[in-house]
Amino acid sequence: MYFIICPAVTGGQLFHQISDPAAQALYISTFQSGWFVESMWTQTLVIHMIRTPKIPFIQSRASAPVMLLTFTGIAVLTFIPFTPLGTALGLSTLPAVYFAWLALTIVCYMVLATALKKLYIRKYGELL
Repeated sequence: MYFIICPAVTGGQLFHQISDPAAQALYISTFQSGWFVESMWTQTLVIHMIRTPKIPFIQSRASAPVMLLTFTGIAVLTFIPFTPLGTALGLSTLPAVYFAWLALTIVCYMVLATALKKLYIRKYGELL
């Protein structure tokens, strides 16, 4: 976000290169918005990653209410930066390209969590 998304929103410069206070504020709020959304996605999905030794969503699914709550929560939290509440919290809207980077980040995060989970199971014989 710091090197790609925020500069794209503020004219191609990194934070330390920006002299305009309004552009600096936009850089900061864009970064905070992106961090907020990414945190909500990763922290919500990691619950599914560590709840089973199997591959979540493919080999093992949580109950329907848990899945519904997970994806409803992700959707609601993703839209907060686009609402007046987001503005009141100092967040700003995210560009569409952010969501492509978010998808890549989430996939990498889930693959890494699965690999580490497999290593843990191999070492200790069980997940928990």
